[in-house]
Amino acid sequence: MGYGPLVRATTGVTRLWTSDEAAPDGARHAFYDATTIFPDHVVGRVTAVAALAALIRRDRTAGDLGEPTCTSPRPRSSSTNSTPCSCGPRCSPAVPEIRDDTSVHAVYPCAGDDEWCVISVGSDDEWRWLTTVMDRPELSDDARFATGRVAGGQPPGLVERVSAWTRARTPLQAAEALQSAGVAAGPMNRPPDILEDPQLVERKLLRDMAHPLIDQPMPAETGPAPFRHIPTAPLRPAPLPGQDTRDICRRLLGMSSADTERLMTDRVLFEPAGRA
Repeated sequence: MGYGPLVRATTGVTRLWTSDEAAPDGARHAFYDATTIFPDHVVGRVTAVAALAALIRRDRTAGDLGEPTCTSPRPRSSSTNSTPCSCGPRCSPAVPEIRDDTSVHAVYPCAGDDEWCVISVGSDDEWRWLTTVMDRPELSDDARFATGRVAGGQPPGLVERVSAWTRARTPLQAAEALQSAGVAAGPMNRPPDILEDPQLVERKLLRDMAHPLIDQPMPAETGPAPFRHIPTAPLRPAPLPGQDTRDICRRLLGMSSADTERLMTDRVLFEPAGRA
C-alpha cells in the first residue's frame, strides 16, 4: 500500500516543493507541503490519455487495441522532474530556488455573516485597476505596496485596506465590480449556491437524479462537457450491492435459475436487501 505523499517524497517532488529559506522561528517554510496527493491526480489523467490514445490508434489502423499499458505513480512523478533527475550533480543548481509569490492573493471578508470574496492581483496593471475600483488611486503609487509586492509577500496594511472596501459589498457585488475592471475575483460559494450559479444553470451542468435509497431527487452532474451532436449520457445512480446478480448469472455465466437460487440460499450470492 502506498499514498501520494509517500510517492512524492520518494521521487523528489517534496524536495523540489520545499524552500531552503527557513522561517525565523525555525519552523518549516510556509511553502512546504507534505500532504498533497499530486501523483494520484497525474496518474489518473495519464491513464485516461493512454486509453484515448489506444482507441485512436485502433480506429486509424482498423485493428484491435494491442497496446498493453502500465501506469504507476512513481515513474509518472519522476518524469515531472526530468531535468533534475537526468542532470544530477552536473546541474548547478540541481534544485531550483523557490521564492514567495510576488502577487497579491487573498480571501477577503464581505458584507454579511461569514461571506467572502477571493481576489487575485498578478501585475502592476491589475493593482492599478483594483485601486481604481476601490476609489483609492493613491494606493497604486504608494511605494510601500509597490516595494512589498516586488520583493515578495504582502506588505502590512494591504489586506486591511482592500478588506475595508469588500466589507461594504456582498461577495457577488465585489466580484462583478472587479471582474468588470479586469481583476480576477470570485465569490465564495457554498453547496446551495452552486445550484443557482447562472453559468452552471446555463450550461445545464446539473440534473435531478432519483436514488432508491434517498427519498428526494438529488442534483447530479450531467457530464464533463456539453456536446452539440452527442446526446447526454443516461443519468443513473451506481447499482446497489447485488442489484445485477441475477442478470450476471444468467447472461454472462450462463447459469440456470435453479443454480442461481441455490447459491443465493447458501448466501454465496446475494441481491439487494428487501428484494424477493
